[in-house]
Amino acid sequence: MSGNRAVAYLKPGTVEVRTIDYPTLELQDGPGVARDDIGRKCRHGVILKVLASNICGSDQHMVRGRTTAPEGLVLGHEITGEPEVDAAVDAVASRRGATARTPRRRPRPS
Repeated sequence: MSGNRAVAYLKPGTVEVRTIDYPTLELQDGPGVARDDIGRKCRHGVILKVLASNICGSDQHMVRGRTTAPEGLVLGHEITGEPEVDAAVDAVASRRGATARTPRRRPRPS
């Protein structure tokens, strides 16, 4: 397999690996994107070449039908990767060859 692949949610209990478009630093129409945000530039964004990804607990809740998700939503937002292309204007620490990871939510204090 080659290309850009992702795990997509289809319905409770069903996911599939799909070939998807390579990302841009502009929001595209799709699951989870508000109509008013389509075409908005991501001035703080960085495109990462994924080295590792994780399906987290919130993704598992969607797959198990405990929460709702739009069909086609790409799962796995916890990513470790290398900046693949030049970063957006406001991005921080985005040199090629560096390793970066997306933040994950911290548990709330009890």
